[in-house]
Amino acid sequence: MRRLIYMVLCACAFAFEAAAQEYVVPEIKISQDKVRVNGESFYAHVVLEKQTLYSIAKTYGVKVDAIFEANRNLNLDTEGLKVGQVILIPMKQDEKPSEAATGDARALFPGMNAQGPENVASAPEAVTPEADSSAASNFVLDLPSTVNMAVIMPFSAGGRVRENCLEFYSGALLAAKALGERGISLNINAIDCKAQGVNLSTRVLSQFDVIIGPTDTLDIKRILRNLPHDKYLVSPLEPKAAVFADMYRLIQAPTPVNVQNEEMVKWAVSDMAPGDSLILIREKGKKLSSNNLAIINALNESHARYHTISYALLEGLEIQTAFMAHAAAEGHKTRYIIASDDESFTNDALRNINLMLYKKYDVALYAPSRLSRYSTIETENLHNVSTHLCATYYTDYTREDVKHFVLAYRALFNAEPGQFAMHGYDVVNYFGDICSVYGRQWAKRLPDFPGNGLQTAFGFKPFRGKGQVNDATIRVLYTPDFKLQIQ
Repeated sequence: MRRLIYMVLCACAFAFEAAAQEYVVPEIKISQDKVRVNGESFYAHVVLEKQTLYSIAKTYGVKVDAIFEANRNLNLDTEGLKVGQVILIPMKQDEKPSEAATGDARALFPGMNAQGPENVASAPEAVTPEADSSAASNFVLDLPSTVNMAVIMPFSAGGRVRENCLEFYSGALLAAKALGERGISLNINAIDCKAQGVNLSTRVLSQFDVIIGPTDTLDIKRILRNLPHDKYLVSPLEPKAAVFADMYRLIQAPTPVNVQNEEMVKWAVSDMAPGDSLILIREKGKKLSSNNLAIINALNESHARYHTISYALLEGLEIQTAFMAHAAAEGHKTRYIIASDDESFTNDALRNINLMLYKKYDVALYAPSRLSRYSTIETENLHNVSTHLCATYYTDYTREDVKHFVLAYRALFNAEPGQFAMHGYDVVNYFGDICSVYGRQWAKRLPDFPGNGLQTAFGFKPFRGKGQVNDATIRVLYTPDFKLQIQ
């Protein structure tokens, strides 16, 4: 089955490359996408290669000056047109449709309110450009009839099939199917970025509404340099790619580890009650990693009062007196945060916290998601100390949508879906959905579109750099009765 999928991917990549090489500049056609901005109706025209202001104006039957006036924020008179740019074309009086046909995305795209992220149905007014006057001058509701998406992966890196990439792509295919069932047309173009002669030029990338991939920093940076000025690259898997978001148009889909750590500290501090004790545990003599520095910085910035217990691994059997010295009094809770990337030290700290529990102290541990992946840590101990886990990914297999996905994946691929399959589903479903709601300029509305997938949470704050980083986390509580709760 994997060999068959691989052959199909290679054929898709070859066909796509051949099509790109035979690319013929299309004639200028009047756009079918119409929008209202500040009460005025416009065509939303996507600029293609070799189109000029004069030829566009002639096609639409308007004056060049009128296009300049409608797009003041783009500085067309000094900067000219750019491939992939969306410009407003004033409509003639006899061409102007009713307000319902241009002011509301639902009128342009029937079925948009089908089941999707919970916030879409409850806040449809955010879809209308006029609803946000601050964004009206730079946001165009340019809805594609079909969302054209590129999934760029090293499918055959080093001459062998990359299993994780195929699994991600398999999940993406199921996301396309789910979107189609909700009335959203999605066309996925699978591109092997390691294939010889693959073309990922600016011209080729300009054809896509959503660009997802690749998986390593070198390939990501190479594509970022070729991005059309109005496109964004979604980094689906590589956590280190988040550093590019300040300088490049990159959307980091997985929440970075430092954000997990910061949210973990916020959770601990917000749970503090009068009389509680907050304790940071770190390994003596070890240089702090950037992740652990993020924990300490977040603690200091919270202005919460906390104690530090620092000891070497070999001192673990003699450190209980320090644990008891800083513990909260009876009737209050002692909350612990472990700032260490070392599995052995973390396991020893957890053992000491469990000893505090056996001595009748009320304890709770706050930890990043990597703690649950350590092979030497027993899950029973995590439940004993009421571990509060701050995670990027978490799958609740009791959810109906998760059960449906697992059954569909088994039926289609005759295999069990792993983390990469679910992440592929979540990423393609989320970005395909937002493009169908907000159009080709979807990236400008990321902060308005939180979502929860099968295992991934999505949440973006207003832009701080050129790109954007997901800072949503999932809070998981290990209860003493051996249950897991989503907080």
